[in-house]
Amino acid sequence: MTVVACRKPDPDQGLDILPGDPLGVVVDTFTLHAFTVVDSAVRTSGLSKQLAGAYMDPQFGLVKAGLVTQWRLPANNIGQGIDTSGLVADSLVLSLAFDGANYGYGNMDPQVFEAYELSESLSLDSTYHAYREPEVHGTDLVANRGGRIKPQPTSRPTIGGDTLVPQLRIRLDAGLAARIMDAFGTPAMSSSEEFLQFFKGIHVTVDPSGLMPHEGGVLIFDLVAAASKATLYYRDLNDTPELTRTLDLLINSNCVRYTVVRHDRSQAMDVGLATALADTTLPAATTYVQALGGLRTAIRFPELANEAGANRILAKAELVAPVSGSVYPFYPPPSQIFLFRRSDTGGDVFLPDQLNGIGAIDGRYRLEDQSYHFNITRYIQGVINGTYPNDGFTMVSGSSGVSANRVVLAGPAASDDPMKLRLTFTTY
Repeated sequence: MTVVACRKPDPDQGLDILPGDPLGVVVDTFTLHAFTVVDSAVRTSGLSKQLAGAYMDPQFGLVKAGLVTQWRLPANNIGQGIDTSGLVADSLVLSLAFDGANYGYGNMDPQVFEAYELSESLSLDSTYHAYREPEVHGTDLVANRGGRIKPQPTSRPTIGGDTLVPQLRIRLDAGLAARIMDAFGTPAMSSSEEFLQFFKGIHVTVDPSGLMPHEGGVLIFDLVAAASKATLYYRDLNDTPELTRTLDLLINSNCVRYTVVRHDRSQAMDVGLATALADTTLPAATTYVQALGGLRTAIRFPELANEAGANRILAKAELVAPVSGSVYPFYPPPSQIFLFRRSDTGGDVFLPDQLNGIGAIDGRYRLEDQSYHFNITRYIQGVINGTYPNDGFTMVSGSSGVSANRVVLAGPAASDDPMKLRLTFTTY
């Protein structure tokens, strides 16, 4: 997008810096070209949180997330040396602890949760990305298939007289419970490694069918919390009196854990995103940033090359990116946006301003004026000097692998409060 540069000279300001020198301060608003691009698949394995759920975003379309995890035994040789003839499985419950106050994105509407047994083995030595669908067996393991579960991320359930942390509890198929029960005392229960050959893991996702605009939400879970586990409830008919026993199948840092994501932008009701992606050369009234490997905003500065050799010194460069329109209360913008330039090998690297710490470059969301500000003085000076190529950078949502945040930004062609680059020069 090209906007007309605006020059506001102030010949008197700064005259006292070096007495006798004809110094001044000039603030230029420079030409920007901004456009939206689809992000690459973000790594989601080995991160602090995993996500599951779906919501229908009128501007971004359908966002669907599911989590993949393994279970491990609490001890070796489960059932070894005991009489297992009287053991009867009652139920198997998967518990997923919510991530405290940061429990989700969107509305907490009831959703149809699904669970599938993995048919492939996962490895801690491997890296898994958001678009990597696991190989699974085709039978849904949720006991009440097709039934909706209402997330209650602020409620503490009481089970067996104990008050637990907020969690999503999914009752799994009785057949799987019986299968695990029948494995007591066999090699499958001798170690976690053997158990992972017997049951390779589980993929928890949702069926988003029928979601209307603004319905649904993506839930955020802490799978390494002690409350995240699968619990087998069973009885021993030989007990007198008969008691209910439990076996916890653990989720911990020794388990592969990652989030799978699908973005269906064709379901967006607003045509702005489709228009933005169709032709990146058009003047952009809006641009888009979305976590979970969704979308980035790319920024280019076609006029910066003209500053090389000019008789002035760059004192400050600030990129200002306002939010476009109003903010839907259940879709808050990312709390921070990061800027990445492209390295010589094609990867993402921080701008030099960011290497001095987050506070130096800023990029935090300003609620008071609904905007993001970035101090990119070192980078812009490097482009002018030829230290860095003038090929711009991209804007990426912070915590992109563990959050579902998104934001629509006012582009350089916005009629009201557009995105802009302000350069402050000292002239000589």
